[in-house]
Amino acid sequence: MFGGLTLGFLTISLSIFILYLLGYYQAISVTTTQYSIKLFTVLITAALIEDLFNRGLIVRELENWLGSNIAIVIGMLVETQHIFNPNANLFSLFFDLIWGFTLAMMFIYTKRIWLPFFFHLGWNFAQPFYGSNLTGLNDMGSIIQSKFNGPELLTGGAVGIENSIFTASFLLFIGITLYYLAKKEGKIVKRKLFKR
Repeated sequence: MFGGLTLGFLTISLSIFILYLLGYYQAISVTTTQYSIKLFTVLITAALIEDLFNRGLIVRELENWLGSNIAIVIGMLVETQHIFNPNANLFSLFFDLIWGFTLAMMFIYTKRIWLPFFFHLGWNFAQPFYGSNLTGLNDMGSIIQSKFNGPELLTGGAVGIENSIFTASFLLFIGITLYYLAKKEGKIVKRKLFKR
Protein backbone atom coordinates (compact mmCIF):
# COMPACT_ATOMS: atom_id res chain seq x y z
CA MET A 1 0.00 0.00 0.00
CA PHE A 2 2.81 2.38 0.93
CA GLY A 3 4.73 1.40 -2.19
CA GLY A 4 1.76 2.15 -4.44
CA LEU A 5 1.06 5.50 -2.80
CA THR A 6 4.72 6.50 -3.05
CA LEU A 7 5.13 5.32 -6.64
CA GLY A 8 2.02 7.20 -7.79
CA PHE A 9 3.16 10.40 -6.11
CA LEU A 10 6.75 10.10 -7.33
CA THR A 11 5.73 9.45 -10.94
CA ILE A 12 3.93 12.81 -11.04
CA SER A 13 6.75 14.44 -9.06
CA LEU A 14 9.32 13.32 -11.62
CA SER A 15 7.38 14.98 -14.43
CA ILE A 16 7.05 18.17 -12.37
CA PHE A 17 10.80 18.13 -11.67
CA ILE A 18 11.62 17.81 -15.38
CA LEU A 19 9.27 20.70 -16.21
CA TYR A 20 10.94 22.74 -13.47
CA LEU A 21 14.39 22.07 -14.93
CA LEU A 22 13.14 23.07 -18.38
CA GLY A 23 11.66 26.30 -16.97
CA TYR A 24 8.06 25.27 -17.65
CA TYR A 25 6.99 25.00 -13.99
CA GLN A 26 7.19 27.69 -11.35
CA ALA A 27 6.17 27.29 -7.70
CA ILE A 28 4.74 30.56 -6.44
CA SER A 29 3.64 29.83 -2.85
CA VAL A 30 2.66 27.02 -0.49
CA THR A 31 -0.55 26.99 1.54
CA THR A 32 -3.07 24.44 2.75
CA THR A 33 -5.98 26.87 2.80
CA GLN A 34 -6.95 25.93 -0.77
CA TYR A 35 -6.99 22.20 -0.10
CA SER A 36 -9.50 20.45 2.12
CA ILE A 37 -10.11 17.03 3.64
CA LYS A 38 -13.36 16.97 1.69
CA LEU A 39 -11.48 17.16 -1.61
CA PHE A 40 -9.08 14.43 -0.49
CA THR A 41 -12.06 12.25 0.46
CA VAL A 42 -13.45 12.74 -3.05
CA LEU A 43 -10.12 11.55 -4.49
CA ILE A 44 -10.14 8.44 -2.27
CA THR A 45 -13.73 7.58 -3.16
CA ALA A 46 -13.24 8.10 -6.91
CA ALA A 47 -10.09 5.98 -7.01
CA LEU A 48 -11.67 3.21 -4.93
CA ILE A 49 -14.83 2.93 -7.05
CA GLU A 50 -12.88 2.96 -10.31
CA ASP A 51 -10.33 0.39 -9.19
CA LEU A 52 -12.85 -1.96 -7.63
CA PHE A 53 -14.90 -1.94 -10.83
CA ASN A 54 -12.19 -1.78 -13.51
CA ARG A 55 -9.48 -3.90 -11.91
CA GLY A 56 -11.21 -5.81 -9.11
CA LEU A 57 -14.14 -6.89 -11.26
CA ILE A 58 -13.51 -6.52 -15.00
CA VAL A 59 -9.79 -7.37 -15.23
CA ARG A 60 -9.97 -10.10 -12.59
CA GLU A 61 -12.96 -11.91 -14.05
CA LEU A 62 -11.83 -11.58 -17.67
CA GLU A 63 -8.35 -12.81 -16.77
CA ASN A 64 -9.84 -15.95 -15.19
CA TRP A 65 -12.10 -16.46 -18.20
CA LEU A 66 -10.10 -15.30 -21.24
CA GLY A 67 -6.54 -14.96 -19.97
CA SER A 68 -4.36 -12.01 -19.01
CA ASN A 69 -3.72 -10.52 -22.45
CA ILE A 70 -7.38 -10.14 -23.42
CA ALA A 71 -8.17 -8.84 -19.92
CA ILE A 72 -5.45 -6.18 -20.34
CA VAL A 73 -6.81 -5.03 -23.71
CA ILE A 74 -10.38 -4.77 -22.42
CA GLY A 75 -9.12 -3.05 -19.25
CA MET A 76 -7.42 -0.50 -21.50
CA LEU A 77 -10.57 0.08 -23.54
CA VAL A 78 -12.69 0.56 -20.41
CA GLU A 79 -10.46 3.46 -19.39
CA THR A 80 -11.32 5.37 -22.56
CA GLN A 81 -14.48 6.47 -20.72
CA HIS A 82 -12.28 9.32 -19.43
CA ILE A 83 -12.32 10.88 -22.90
CA PHE A 84 -15.53 12.60 -21.76
CA ASN A 85 -13.69 14.43 -18.97
CA PRO A 86 -13.36 18.23 -19.26
CA ASN A 87 -10.68 19.45 -21.71
CA ALA A 88 -9.88 15.93 -22.94
CA ASN A 89 -8.18 15.71 -26.34
CA LEU A 90 -6.73 13.10 -28.68
CA PHE A 91 -3.61 12.65 -26.53
CA SER A 92 -5.92 12.03 -23.55
CA LEU A 93 -7.22 8.94 -25.36
CA PHE A 94 -3.65 7.69 -25.81
CA PHE A 95 -2.97 8.35 -22.13
CA ASP A 96 -6.17 6.55 -21.06
CA LEU A 97 -5.03 3.41 -22.88
CA ILE A 98 -1.62 3.55 -21.18
CA TRP A 99 -3.32 4.12 -17.80
CA GLY A 100 -5.58 1.11 -18.35
CA PHE A 101 -2.61 -1.05 -19.36
CA THR A 102 -0.41 -0.11 -16.42
CA LEU A 103 -3.07 -0.39 -13.72
CA ALA A 104 -4.25 -3.71 -15.15
CA MET A 105 -0.65 -4.90 -14.92
CA MET A 106 -0.42 -3.77 -11.30
CA PHE A 107 -3.41 -5.95 -10.52
CA ILE A 108 -2.25 -8.90 -12.64
CA TYR A 109 1.25 -8.84 -11.16
CA THR A 110 0.13 -8.66 -7.52
CA LYS A 111 -3.32 -10.33 -7.88
CA ARG A 112 -4.50 -7.72 -5.38
CA ILE A 113 -6.35 -4.42 -5.71
CA TRP A 114 -4.11 -2.57 -3.23
CA LEU A 115 -1.22 -1.64 -5.54
CA PRO A 116 -3.35 -0.07 -8.31
CA PHE A 117 -5.65 1.61 -5.78
CA PHE A 118 -2.89 3.25 -3.75
CA PHE A 119 -0.93 4.14 -6.88
CA HIS A 120 -4.11 5.79 -8.17
CA LEU A 121 -4.56 7.62 -4.88
CA GLY A 122 -0.97 8.90 -4.84
CA TRP A 123 -1.35 9.91 -8.49
CA ASN A 124 -4.61 11.79 -7.86
CA PHE A 125 -3.25 13.54 -4.78
CA ALA A 126 0.01 14.62 -6.41
CA GLN A 127 -1.53 16.54 -9.29
CA PRO A 128 -3.50 19.14 -7.31
CA PHE A 129 -0.69 19.10 -4.70
CA TYR A 130 1.60 20.63 -7.33
CA GLY A 131 -1.11 22.99 -8.56
CA SER A 132 -2.03 20.99 -11.66
CA ASN A 133 -5.51 20.30 -12.97
CA LEU A 134 -6.65 16.75 -12.29
CA THR A 135 -7.94 14.96 -15.39
CA GLY A 136 -9.22 18.27 -16.72
CA LEU A 137 -10.76 19.40 -13.40
CA ASN A 138 -9.48 22.71 -12.06
CA ASP A 139 -11.50 22.84 -8.83
CA MET A 140 -9.67 20.20 -6.77
CA GLY A 141 -7.71 22.71 -4.69
CA SER A 142 -3.93 22.88 -4.41
CA ILE A 143 -1.14 23.02 -1.87
CA ILE A 144 1.56 24.50 -4.09
CA GLN A 145 0.27 27.50 -6.03
CA SER A 146 2.12 27.28 -9.30
CA LYS A 147 2.35 28.34 -12.92
CA PHE A 148 2.76 26.05 -15.93
CA ASN A 149 4.01 27.48 -19.21
CA GLY A 150 5.36 25.72 -22.24
CA PRO A 151 4.23 23.30 -24.94
CA GLU A 152 1.00 21.47 -24.11
CA LEU A 153 2.63 18.18 -25.07
CA LEU A 154 5.07 18.67 -22.17
CA THR A 155 2.87 20.39 -19.56
CA GLY A 156 -0.37 18.53 -20.25
CA GLY A 157 -2.26 21.76 -20.90
CA ALA A 158 -5.76 22.14 -19.46
CA VAL A 159 -6.04 18.40 -18.75
CA GLY A 160 -3.18 18.55 -16.26
CA ILE A 161 0.27 17.08 -15.81
CA GLU A 162 -0.99 13.53 -16.35
CA ASN A 163 -1.47 14.47 -20.02
CA SER A 164 2.22 15.31 -20.37
CA ILE A 165 4.33 13.12 -22.66
CA PHE A 166 6.75 12.74 -19.74
CA THR A 167 4.08 11.37 -17.39
CA ALA A 168 2.65 9.06 -20.05
CA SER A 169 6.15 7.71 -20.80
CA PHE A 170 6.91 7.00 -17.14
CA LEU A 171 3.54 5.29 -16.75
CA LEU A 172 4.13 3.14 -19.83
CA PHE A 173 7.58 2.19 -18.55
CA ILE A 174 6.06 0.97 -15.27
CA GLY A 175 3.45 -1.08 -17.15
CA ILE A 176 5.99 -2.68 -19.52
CA THR A 177 8.28 -3.50 -16.60
CA LEU A 178 5.45 -5.19 -14.71
CA TYR A 179 4.41 -7.13 -17.83
CA TYR A 180 7.99 -8.35 -18.27
CA LEU A 181 8.21 -9.40 -14.62
CA ALA A 182 4.79 -11.07 -14.70
CA LYS A 183 5.71 -13.03 -17.82
CA LYS A 184 9.06 -14.02 -16.35
CA GLU A 185 7.43 -15.17 -13.10
CA GLY A 186 4.62 -17.08 -14.84
CA LYS A 187 1.87 -14.70 -13.72
CA ILE A 188 0.41 -14.12 -17.18
CA VAL A 189 -2.63 -16.39 -17.38
CA LYS A 190 -3.08 -18.10 -20.72
CA ARG A 191 -6.43 -18.17 -22.47
CA LYS A 192 -8.38 -21.24 -21.53
CA LEU A 193 -9.41 -23.48 -24.41
CA PHE A 194 -13.10 -24.21 -24.60
CA LYS A 195 -13.96 -27.87 -24.81
CA ARG A 196 -16.97 -29.18 -26.69
